[in-house]
Amino acid sequence: MCGIVGSVGLKDPKEYVTKGLKMLDYRGYDSAGIAYFNDEIKIFKDVGSVEHLMSIVPSNINTNIMIGHTRWATHGAPTKLNTHPHISYNKHICLVHNGVIDNYKELKKFLIEQNYSFYGETDSEVVANLIEYYYLLNRDIKETIKTVKLLIKGSYAITFFIDSDVDTLYILKKASPLVVGKGKGFNLVASDASPMINYTNEFIELEDGEFGYLNKNEIVIFNKDGEPIKKETIHKDIELISHDLKGYPHYMLKEIEEIPQTVNRLINTYFQDDQYQFDEELIKDLKESDHILFIGCGTSYHAGLVGGRYFEKYDKSTSRFIASEWAFHPTYPGNKPFIIMISQSGETADLIHCLRIIKEHNLKNLVITNTGGSTLDRNCDYSLLLHSGVEVSVASTKAYAAQVALLAMLSASLANDKSVINDLRQAINVINDIQDSYKPKIMKVANELMSKKNIFYLGRSFDYFLSLEASLKLKEISYIHSEAIPGGELKHGPIALVEQDLPVIVFITDPDTAPSMRGNIEEVKSRGAKVYVVSTKSLSAPEDTIVVKDYAYYLSSVAISSIAFYLAYYVSLAKGLNVDKPRNLAKSVTVE
Repeated sequence: MCGIVGSVGLKDPKEYVTKGLKMLDYRGYDSAGIAYFNDEIKIFKDVGSVEHLMSIVPSNINTNIMIGHTRWATHGAPTKLNTHPHISYNKHICLVHNGVIDNYKELKKFLIEQNYSFYGETDSEVVANLIEYYYLLNRDIKETIKTVKLLIKGSYAITFFIDSDVDTLYILKKASPLVVGKGKGFNLVASDASPMINYTNEFIELEDGEFGYLNKNEIVIFNKDGEPIKKETIHKDIELISHDLKGYPHYMLKEIEEIPQTVNRLINTYFQDDQYQFDEELIKDLKESDHILFIGCGTSYHAGLVGGRYFEKYDKSTSRFIASEWAFHPTYPGNKPFIIMISQSGETADLIHCLRIIKEHNLKNLVITNTGGSTLDRNCDYSLLLHSGVEVSVASTKAYAAQVALLAMLSASLANDKSVINDLRQAINVINDIQDSYKPKIMKVANELMSKKNIFYLGRSFDYFLSLEASLKLKEISYIHSEAIPGGELKHGPIALVEQDLPVIVFITDPDTAPSMRGNIEEVKSRGAKVYVVSTKSLSAPEDTIVVKDYAYYLSSVAISSIAFYLAYYVSLAKGLNVDKPRNLAKSVTVE
């Protein structure tokens, strides 16, 4: 949620900032703005798209310094006054902020008592005024930042400049990502590395509590106590953070079709020379644990449901939790639990909350994420990266398949079960077949579903877990109400909702549950439902809608998830919706 870009020393900062904001729009936003200094602080901002912002920004800007922001409203409605950047009351500080300041009301009251007034309703404007207030008292910006850091509670990535020093950007960070890009004669900052990849391949990632400044020639970082520190420079694979559509009309379609190479890359990374390549200490801790907890949100939670079943196959006791629920009512089954957290972005606020609790209890933990250097990646005991490349579309596709594939490999490594590798390669072949031959059938179904108001997904066991993810994808980008129901639960309530022409999409890939699922099909058919069946060849019936070749059924969420993703994509496309940026949603959920 929200995106920050900033530059100092660039000859054309407008190009960097505006293109950078566009590259960050996958994070979700409802308003955008830029600010720079030219004789005075100048701000252009409004509700709407970055394209709209560009229509109100001057074409020629002469400045050494610029910051930009895309905002996803939390405190205060999406209005022009609440849009970033914010300027302080006496117009000395110009600031952009991601995150949530929990105690902003108390701080705002204090500032009002100091004769400050406010233009909007945001917690971010409070921070701008707080910085100005203390800076005017002591005229020492380093001490000011240290004071403000002690006063504000919550999460923040903040970038600001001062009208009296327009050659310097100041930065501070806690529980929200902020990355610095090292240039030659200029330096950059952004919420992630992607806006900076055309300017540099050298990055510095700030840790929580760190702060600092950058001008065109230097980057200075201090630790939480204000002592200067030397930070490691990180080089990132440009291919994996590129936003190039490569000829595709939408990122979601591109990312669906990158699933085979994503899974193949995972195999090549974590299985080499006929051996698993996981950290030996990680495997030792997993083996010695007597209970494994999986924690995630949304799509990542669904991957955890599948992963839990994988570990149970190898005699591990497991439980699965939604992060936002576990964070407030944590439970620690067993005497020696191990916790696996799953997050595509590595910045999910609910999971960061969980990690704090986990570390307080000294529990062994692993983070599975697609984002190296993220908050979760840096602060966990063990981390496994998905190596999926950047996922721009809000609806996660290739990252979900990668999460499931990685969990299959990790669980199998406990018993050195190498059959999973061949099963994954077989799944890749199925995915390639779907891409090559099945899209016309899926499009036909999508055209039949586009006008529907309600849809059911049915499955059992691994097919139920896939149904949950399929249903979520349809909700996210087509805005059709959808429910995923275990086949056996139909008669325990949901069948009351079945009526004439209700679409019911059924997955049948598990030989143990297939006969029961055929019975469920007859139950809904007899009540007028329109049934679409996705099955494997050995379990198929003549009337099934889509039949794919056989594969190891426990990998359904890898092998045939693309069918569910394509269906959601083509329904959304048929309805004329914004496939990659559905309403009200953000890619990286950095607030609880």
